[in-house]
Formats: sequence, structure tokens, C-alpha cells
Amino acid sequence: MRRTITVSLTALAGCASLAAAPAAAQDAGDWTISVQPYLMAPAMNGDAAVRGIDAEVDVSRKDVISKLNMAFLGYVEAHNGRWGIGLDVNYMNLDANNDDARVAANMAQAGVQPMLYYRVAPELDLMVGARYVSIKLTTESDIAVLDDVSRKADWVDPIVGMRFQSPVSDTIGIGLVANIGGFGVGSDMSVQIRPMVNFAVAENITVDAGYQLLYIDYEHGSGDRRFLYDVATDGPIIGATFRF
Repeated sequence: MRRTITVSLTALAGCASLAAAPAAAQDAGDWTISVQPYLMAPAMNGDAAVRGIDAEVDVSRKDVISKLNMAFLGYVEAHNGRWGIGLDVNYMNLDANNDDARVAANMAQAGVQPMLYYRVAPELDLMVGARYVSIKLTTESDIAVLDDVSRKADWVDPIVGMRFQSPVSDTIGIGLVANIGGFGVGSDMSVQIRPMVNFAVAENITVDAGYQLLYIDYEHGSGDRRFLYDVATDGPIIGATFRF
């Protein structure tokens, strides 16, 4: 999975770079504030380990929607035409689907992602930032000794990436956010890819629809202190952007 995701990210970044004609950085202007609450219908697939106990993470979109205890997702950004700062926040609390797995994992996941943008072309921003991730895993199993074992881990990944945005018409735009991080500082690797389509419904309001993939490969410790989170979370997203 690592190789496929890395190749996909490189290809997407290359296509976006080619689509944006080379141009000087945009002149700085007034700051614009954007606020975007959004919803996601994710599926999750991968492997986890809690205190050395291996567990499956294999949850369909239907399972996520029916077993989601709580969720919050939101994004805020300030941009002046040359520089921008953004903050992406998400939290999910999910009960595992234990129908087929010998050991499954309930999960609470929080993420805070501050980012700094620099515009290198009218449609292209380069981005650096960090991704703070906090994961709490709790096992669920019919085997008593393997049931209700929990552990929490948190770490920070440096990230680098790009954002491509382009109008298609007066009321429709397309965009792509792609970044990669970890590099062994926190996780071994983390990847985020988010293509979007934006529909203007008012002067400063768009309705946004798209898709997001977030893949995290983190492992720490050994023996009964081993914690593993090697999971891809992906699915459609929808939100609205308000600009001030």
C-alpha cells in the first residue's frame, strides 16, 4: 500500500504542477478568511496492535455511519494572495465491527493540522506544516483476555505538499490538496489526498464535494508495549465554505 499511495501522490502533484502555468508569486493583498465545516463518510482498513495484541481495522462506510459515536471536522484559513495559514481539525469516535475478526479495535482519533502556504502561481500553492495525531485503541474480542485492552498514543508528523485550485466556469471550481509526511519523525509515513469540486451558491459561499484519503503508518515499542496503527481512512466528503 505504501508504494501505491506514494506513486499516486507524486503523480497527482506532477499533474497539478503542469496544469498551473509558471508565474511569479502573487502580490500580497487584503486577508480573506475562509471557514469550512464538512462531513465525511469514511471506510477504514488496516492493522492495529494494542499492548502487543494484533487487531483488525476493517470497517465499511455503512458500519462507520451506524457505529459512529461522535465526530467533528472543520477547516479555517487566512490568505492574502501570497501567504496563507490554515488549520484542519477532525475528531472521530468509532466502535469496531467485530463480526468476522478474532480481535477488532474500537478507535478514537483526533487530528490537528496547521499549515503554511506560499503561492508560486495563480493556481498553485506550496505547503509545509505539521500533523498532530492522537489515537486511542481499545480491543474488542470474544476472548476475555484479549477484550477491553486499551492504549493511547500521540505524535507529530512534519508534512510537505501542494494545493491546486482552478475555476472551470463562473460558478464551478476544482481543487486538489496533496501532502506527505512522517519521514520517521512521528509515523513512518502519512499521506493525505483530497480532490474537490466547488459550486458557488452566493457571492461568498460555496458548496464543496469531493473525496479524501488519509493513510497513516505508525509503529512504536515492542513486546507488550507495541502500538501499531497502519490504517487507510477514505471516503466522500461534503461541506460548505464561507469567506469573509
